[in-house]
Amino acid sequence: MELNTSHILIMAGKRFHKNRLKRRKQNLIAKSILIREKKFIESHFDFLICSINKKGLCCTGKYKPTIHSKTYTFRITYDGKYSPDIHVIEPEIEYHDDIHMYPKGESLCLYHPETDNLQWDSKVHNIYDTIIPWTLEWFVYYELYLITGKWEHPFVPHRSSKAK
Repeated sequence: MELNTSHILIMAGKRFHKNRLKRRKQNLIAKSILIREKKFIESHFDFLICSINKKGLCCTGKYKPTIHSKTYTFRITYDGKYSPDIHVIEPEIEYHDDIHMYPKGESLCLYHPETDNLQWDSKVHNIYDTIIPWTLEWFVYYELYLITGKWEHPFVPHRSSKAK
């Protein structure tokens, strides 16, 4: 069979069209997950301001664990697929191996996939009943760390060459 230019274009178009439809379906699923998350969060936590943009869901809020604590401003970002990232905006918290944060990116470490038996699944897990309560709890343990110099919550250490 002899292929001419029109045959090649038709075959390429079918393959491209198939990939484009698959990508569009994945984007629609992620978008619906983000909309669901935003609605859940807004209905449970009125102190969080949430928006959805091209990068995903972004929620910003302030939290003061006790009357004697500082007020912490934090941001949760979520793409609808992978585990959300949580960053403290103010006050600046510098990474240290004893604080339960990831060395790369300095996102809060709220759970360990193996010891906590949790692999983030956007179709099963919701931010409002996992990530947000765990974030608020993290601030309580951070306040205890400031007092005792020890991370009081159980954790799996992640040592960094950054602190050495």
